[in-house]
Amino acid sequence: MKQNFSIKTLLAVLFIIGLTTQNASAQFINGQNYAGAHVGLSGVGSSLTLGLDYERAITNPGEVGPGIIGIGGMFDYFSYSEKYFADAGSWTYINFGISGMYHFVFDNKKLDPFLGFVIGYEVASWKWNNAYYGNYSPSAGGFTIGGSAGIRYFFNDNWAAQARVGFGFYILAVGVDYKF
Repeated sequence: MKQNFSIKTLLAVLFIIGLTTQNASAQFINGQNYAGAHVGLSGVGSSLTLGLDYERAITNPGEVGPGIIGIGGMFDYFSYSEKYFADAGSWTYINFGISGMYHFVFDNKKLDPFLGFVIGYEVASWKWNNAYYGNYSPSAGGFTIGGSAGIRYFFNDNWAAQARVGFGFYILAVGVDYKF
């Protein structure tokens, strides 16, 4: 129930921002910073992910093909629980990484489509309450990779909604970004 509330709240905020939009000409621009938050769907346990992202544009169109390259970082957190008769388990995942994105340049300056990858580190912990053998709490970590395809839609010169599909960190995510 709480997860549905988070998605409904995010959609309501995006709708309100959309009602107050101005003419936006804010496509991804060299030297600008973009930071935001997102809610996603993980590939493990179908749980919601909560995340933060940051990106900085570092090239101009024509320097590396017709698009713009951005570098940045990502952070995602998710957990879920399951119960089997008298046993119960919970999993927690924390992912963080460095991202590289290629942004396509369109005439429509409200749209910012991109493809990218993430090289990161994942920390996973597991808690298991077993009726016969007691409690277990192992944890592990390791390097991980991810990729995504996404798009930003700028409501005005500073605010944008984002949507992404990917692997590694999440399989689907929506959020908002602020350009500064």
